[in-house]
Amino acid sequence: MGVDKEMKLAELLTEGSDIKTLKANKKPLTDEEREEVLKAGAVWHHGPNGAESPAVWKSVDKNGKTTYVVNTHRAYQTAPTLKGAIKHYAFIKTTA
Repeated sequence: MGVDKEMKLAELLTEGSDIKTLKANKKPLTDEEREEVLKAGAVWHHGPNGAESPAVWKSVDKNGKTTYVVNTHRAYQTAPTLKGAIKHYAFIKTTA
């Protein structure tokens, strides 16, 4: 494998798995996604006067692949689906 191919492979393997990359590609949830997260109770109380805000957010890479993320300052988990990220919330909440 040539140097260029090895560099591309290394870039693909690290891209999207790093929280910094995910945050750099952060996009707002759609109204429907936001509603589903709130309805499931996967929330933080970071809004005005402790109002609920979604604990799940999404990242869209340059190829259009969406990754849903739930995190605290100690840990994060990703999922390819919104429902998967909502399921991860139960564990991530314990790291808060």
